[in-house]
Amino acid sequence: MNIIERKYRALVHRRLVPKWMQRITWNREYAIGQWDSRSLHTPNDPIYDVLTEYCLDRNVCDIGSGQGNTVTEMLPVYRSYTGMDVSDVALRIAAKRAAEAGRERVAFIQGFMHSFRPAHKPDVFLFRETLMYVARRRRQVNRDMTRFLQRYAGMLAPGGIMISRLSLSSPSEASYAAEVESIVSQNFKIVECRHTQEPAAQLLVFRPL
Repeated sequence: MNIIERKYRALVHRRLVPKWMQRITWNREYAIGQWDSRSLHTPNDPIYDVLTEYCLDRNVCDIGSGQGNTVTEMLPVYRSYTGMDVSDVALRIAAKRAAEAGRERVAFIQGFMHSFRPAHKPDVFLFRETLMYVARRRRQVNRDMTRFLQRYAGMLAPGGIMISRLSLSSPSEASYAAEVESIVSQNFKIVECRHTQEPAAQLLVFRPL
């Protein structure tokens, strides 16, 4: 990837280009398998223990569901599962994988996480690595993250929770995750916080105050 491609990709990931360009770019990345080596199979991810505990008989909405790892690899303890992603290509892959895994009560919807509104209020919103794309600029993380999570909190069913996973694989990721944890602790009730080593990840379960 040359310097021009890297700069353009950074603009896409920070949502500094029109939505149609974001959608095309993410579709292209998934179509050429750019994300496969890092995320196509994650059966030992610690997120699944958390989901098994907190998603039992609940309606789950996975924001930024990608190629369907969550629904195909977690135990199907949910009442229903909805995966939302910007990429149509990723959603087609996810639907195929879910069908091959025999998953039922599953739906996939194309959308943009900053404007998405579910048809019905879920019991659980899952943000698996998607919180890293919330703020356009690092100095705006506090403001943008607070607004983003409060918006989703307002769309939860009564008694609902939110679950996030962020990588801690690099110093910059660890710093960002610590900032997110601080923001969550100031604005929500943290039900559980886990930091794992292999893979290095931060797992947060939280609910509105």
